[in-house]
Amino acid sequence: MVFFPWLGLELENIGVALGDDPEIVQFDRAEFGVAILPLLERKIQVNKVNLVNLKASLNKDANGQGNWQLESAAVGAANSDSSSRSATQASTNAVTQTDGSSTPFKIPDVQLDELRIENAQVLYRDEQTKQLINAVLNVQLNDVQWDKAWPMVMDIAVTQSDLQGQSPIKAKATLNANLTVFPERESLILDSLVLTAEVEGDNLPASPMSAKLSAVNLDIDLPQENVLAEGVALSVLGVNVDAKVQAYQVLSDPQFSAVLSIGEFNPRYLMTRLNLPLPDMSDDSALTKARADIIFEGSLDSITAQPISIMLDDTKIEANAVVALSPLRWDVSVAGANLNLDRYLPVPAEQADDPGQEKPPEVAAGVSPKDDNDLIPVELLRSLNGHVGLVFENITVKNLKIDKIELDSTQANGLIKVSPLHASLYKGNVSSTMNVDVRGRVPSINIVPSIDGVQIQPLLVDFMDMDKIAGATYLTGELSAKGNRIDSLMSSLQGDLLIDIKNGALVGTNLTKTVCEGIATIRKDKIDEQKFGPDTPFETMRFPARIMNGQVSTPGLKISSAGVQVTGNGVVSLPNSSLDYQANVAIAGSTLDQACQVNEKVTQLAFPIVCKGQFSDDPAGLCRPDIKGFGQLFADLAKAELAEKAAEEKARLQEKAEAEKARLKSKVEEEKARLKAEFDEKRQAEEERAKEKLKEKLKSLF
Repeated sequence: MVFFPWLGLELENIGVALGDDPEIVQFDRAEFGVAILPLLERKIQVNKVNLVNLKASLNKDANGQGNWQLESAAVGAANSDSSSRSATQASTNAVTQTDGSSTPFKIPDVQLDELRIENAQVLYRDEQTKQLINAVLNVQLNDVQWDKAWPMVMDIAVTQSDLQGQSPIKAKATLNANLTVFPERESLILDSLVLTAEVEGDNLPASPMSAKLSAVNLDIDLPQENVLAEGVALSVLGVNVDAKVQAYQVLSDPQFSAVLSIGEFNPRYLMTRLNLPLPDMSDDSALTKARADIIFEGSLDSITAQPISIMLDDTKIEANAVVALSPLRWDVSVAGANLNLDRYLPVPAEQADDPGQEKPPEVAAGVSPKDDNDLIPVELLRSLNGHVGLVFENITVKNLKIDKIELDSTQANGLIKVSPLHASLYKGNVSSTMNVDVRGRVPSINIVPSIDGVQIQPLLVDFMDMDKIAGATYLTGELSAKGNRIDSLMSSLQGDLLIDIKNGALVGTNLTKTVCEGIATIRKDKIDEQKFGPDTPFETMRFPARIMNGQVSTPGLKISSAGVQVTGNGVVSLPNSSLDYQANVAIAGSTLDQACQVNEKVTQLAFPIVCKGQFSDDPAGLCRPDIKGFGQLFADLAKAELAEKAAEEKARLQEKAEAEKARLKSKVEEEKARLKAEFDEKRQAEEERAKEKLKEKLKSLF
């Protein structure tokens, strides 16, 4: 056993004052003990250091001058430079040997059994920033030695407020870790780090708010400017984040890489805890489950994140992103599946079914109320600069079901180009190019669509709740619109389309029945409605569509089927959700219904059918016969029949006259032939009698 002397010191009620200011630092008691003999070997061995009730009162005036500064900032800076040079010279002299050679300065070995700072209080008053900070600190270190880990425990309580102590924010934190310092390598390691904190205040979005941060290892290398954090875990407001972070050259040329894993959490609960307003969503179970995994690296110039894996409720998203920071530009590719946007959108507004309630004019007229909110975030789009590629499967938006969508988009200075865009939906395909231009005062949209075989009936039912037409749809054309609201886009829509619908039907409207009703009305008769089907099936419907200011005209409409031939023209108003249309229907004793029996002459007529009303009207009552037109058709038909009968009678009479004339002529000829025959017979008889007489006379002569 070796004994060596210790130097112990205990001080009480110690204070430090600068200039004319009162004491800025004071403490009730300071205790420490140091071994004497190890000092001769450049070793510092201390059994304990204990500072009790340390108090510091720091003030900064409105000019930024602190009470711990003896002189002005300029003089202080000059003195600092002078002191720095003196310290450098002293350091150089200290390490210079008698022979003139120099050796690196070696930090003496330190062995500290215990360091305790109890109830240290710091009061900081800043007249410049108008804030007051009050901190209470306790620190305990044990078994402190270089190159070896020692336990460290620290707790701190901080209150921040304005100069009058109003609107305080209070924070409490506790730190436990093992600290290792390597003086020669100028590095340190913190392992088994656990930091817990709690913050409260009226101005915070959530109060109180607790958090816990832990790390398996935190390695800091000062010469290399490297920081490595492994096994990092953060837990706050129900969100758990695991991470591994590496940073290099953090002071000179920062570069970093990180792996983040955000465990499953409830975004709805998080927003509620942060007192953030929840969006109005139609599904209460939406936004209740999320998690993410991200691997990224970067520098001050760019950030690369790949892959990014996100799960939000039932939606899965995988993405890669490269972001250049100066100037800001990105290249992002996204692949995902199972996204029902309707879950995150508000419930569609419905007009209360109250007969006594007066409806707004647009509702009374059958027009859907317009949305006054901007559809296009103009300022956001103007700031975009990059490229985005998207592939998504199984999407629902506004009840529209999309099996798969693929697009490639570039954004630059307010011009958004989407080319190409492909979508698979309703047993068909849609391809398109689209430009959204927000460089001017009013946003403009140009679309060149192409539709191939899309079943139009379920699409319209899902998207517009309109069940009026069915069939495989084919479309080509070009469209343009200007504005930033639904009504302005609809009213400014321009373009030309060529539409072909095959093997379809006019749903809820039987044109054969409508024609037969018109015929029965003219004839003051009735039809048997049970013999008619509800729809008008057809083989083809083909028409060009000319769109001007949201008004769609379709000259050249032609519908062909086994029993019905239809041509028509009219206007469909998109802004007013209405149509005013006339179809001319020719029926041929429809084999599709076997219900409308007409004669051959009627099948040659084209009967006018008027379709007029709102999109929301019952299809069965949307179209009706043009009775006046029907009457004119039958009047014209009657005139034609009378003219035909007159012509037939005239022909009959003329034929009869010709026959009588022929009969009389024949009779005259017969009479002439008879008279001639009688004359010839008489003449022959006379000649015979003359011959006989001549013979008799001759006989008498002889």
